[in-house]
Amino acid sequence: MTFLFGKLVWALLQPGNLLLLCLLGGILRFALSRGRRGKVLVGLSAVVLLLLAVAPIGPAMLLLLETRFPRPVALPDRVDGIIVLGGDVDPALSLYYGETMFANPPGRVLGGIALARRYPDAKLVLVSGEGVFFPVGLSEARATRGFVVSEGIDPARILLEERSRSTHENAVYTKQMIRPSPGEAWILVTSAYHMPRAVACFAAVDWPVIPYPVDFRIDPRRGLRPNFSLLDGLSSSTLAGKEWVGLLGYRLMGWTRQLFPAPTAAQL
Repeated sequence: MTFLFGKLVWALLQPGNLLLLCLLGGILRFALSRGRRGKVLVGLSAVVLLLLAVAPIGPAMLLLLETRFPRPVALPDRVDGIIVLGGDVDPALSLYYGETMFANPPGRVLGGIALARRYPDAKLVLVSGEGVFFPVGLSEARATRGFVVSEGIDPARILLEERSRSTHENAVYTKQMIRPSPGEAWILVTSAYHMPRAVACFAAVDWPVIPYPVDFRIDPRRGLRPNFSLLDGLSSSTLAGKEWVGLLGYRLMGWTRQLFPAPTAAQL
């Protein structure tokens, strides 16, 4: 129920949908009042759309997230396992076409494969169930496994966590499955913009992972320049907005201990 509620809330709060509802509400009030009301909502929608198209609002929100957890200066000589969170693969398309189909840039999967080659004795844990309204009977973790095996990773090293539908559940169910011992070294791989929420969730279950961010979206040198692209503005603000809302929502739900966690000395 919590999962479905979260999906519904975000469907209403994401910038594009929220602005569309605001614009439609203004037009409806304008029509029903014969032009006497609704102008404020219509004008506000137009101004916000213009700002998203021109000002680097979304990129700035993303950059704050992406720079929170930098890559470690040095990784351990020995690693017990690598945890790759889902988000790259489309299970429905993968099931239909009979092979791994990527819905997003495969930075998480490729990052996990690179680390698995660097640490040939480490376990590789693919994490994600079906985080959609209408499941198709194939978890993202299982849909990803075929591609990872085709890249030369020994199937015996691969573990699948297929129950989780959120970042909170990623941490809870993965720890239940792995049962890591104190002192073990586990690397967490996810997109840089998603790393703060992911680290916060693993910290909440007392699992001190090593953050390894991938899939960077913003160039700090050029990404904050003004641009005129509503598509880019909506895309970046939606991606960043989901994470900021997620950070707040998870803290209010008690699923994390910090609103915006920072790396510890051991994670730098």
